[in-house]
Amino acid sequence: MDKCFKNIHQVYFITMLFFIVSAVALEPSWQLIDGFIAILQAPDILITDYILVGGLASAIFNSAITSLLALGMLVYFKHKPSSATISNLWLITAFAFFGKNPLNVLPIFFGGWLYSKFMRQDFNISILTTLVAASLSPAVTQKIFIGTEWDIINITFAISIGVFIGFIFDPIAKNIFKVHDGFNLYNAGFAAGIIAIAITSILGSYGIEYKLNEQWSSGNNFQISIFILMVSVWLIFIGMYTHSNDIGNTLRRVFSLRKYQNDYYTQCGCGCYINMGVLGIFCVLAANIIGFEISGPLVGGTFTVMGFGANGKQLYSLTSLMGGVLLATFISPLNIHDPAIAIAFFFVACLSPIPAKYGWHWGLIAGLIHVHLAATLAVPSGGINLYNNGIAAGFVVVIILPILRALDQRKENIAAAGK
Repeated sequence: MDKCFKNIHQVYFITMLFFIVSAVALEPSWQLIDGFIAILQAPDILITDYILVGGLASAIFNSAITSLLALGMLVYFKHKPSSATISNLWLITAFAFFGKNPLNVLPIFFGGWLYSKFMRQDFNISILTTLVAASLSPAVTQKIFIGTEWDIINITFAISIGVFIGFIFDPIAKNIFKVHDGFNLYNAGFAAGIIAIAITSILGSYGIEYKLNEQWSSGNNFQISIFILMVSVWLIFIGMYTHSNDIGNTLRRVFSLRKYQNDYYTQCGCGCYINMGVLGIFCVLAANIIGFEISGPLVGGTFTVMGFGANGKQLYSLTSLMGGVLLATFISPLNIHDPAIAIAFFFVACLSPIPAKYGWHWGLIAGLIHVHLAATLAVPSGGINLYNNGIAAGFVVVIILPILRALDQRKENIAAAGK
């Protein structure tokens, strides 16, 4: 298992090199760079699909460069890898297809580092939380900063917003965790949503308003599907190769993942890469069977599911939650092919601990509630919280968890009365 942890950075680095090679193979270098520059200048508010902004190759390239920047920070500060390292790094990879880029994450990373200095503590204590704080990166490159005159005031204001977000994010996220007790895997999204609502409300009182964006790409299903499948197969290979001396037991552990436990290294070590790859293949198949247009946000959703395949997600929970989203579209006016609903179909997986602990039927209920909340909560947060489904999931847990625990208490009371 120690060997697995040591290999986390190496596996991720090689995977990002594959991203770069794929980007170069898809598009000539000059067009790739032009698209990358267009991505850096995009407003980034939900939804800004980088595939539409700069092209598929440039979006893949941006994802790789942004991811390597995050990895470089971890290596520079001698971060000791853990299972959470995988999921947090893959969050960067995922959202660099629609909202994160090297330009807008750097001020936030710097703010997180400043917080550690202010607290007089090792940056490694909060470095992973700093990575996920980049969920609010659109606040740095919004239309009030890009698309207007580039004067020193606008630039300073943009950087200051990012530094401020990075500085305050860690203490807020850690305290908000207590609200959902780990049943929302996207804790950062819940924290980011609350911060985003505060920022947009304060700026709104000064006449600075954020307007949601609607940029979605289309026509790339085949290329994207092949790309994700190749990444998935690579991860499966890594998991099987690492456990080649005990592959039978490893596979049994991987495909029996159901217990409520968010750290899958405890059960199957590097076999979690197999789980990640299987989830990636499942998501690609589901998207094509249902008939989704696979855009940048759906690529991000798939890579997010895969990343948390090391940290809380498995097929049992995933299918029940996605089933709840599908059920919601059958019994309400929601359309499963609406891009916003399609995104929720993938990101609802953040609620995996609920069906893992309480059963598939509660997964259906959680998915049904989640999709309705996710469809509306982007508005109060001004679209600057990329982890919009994280705040929606937080409210789902706040609603459902007390009921589940009350039912557990009832069972205990009945058992005690029967003695």
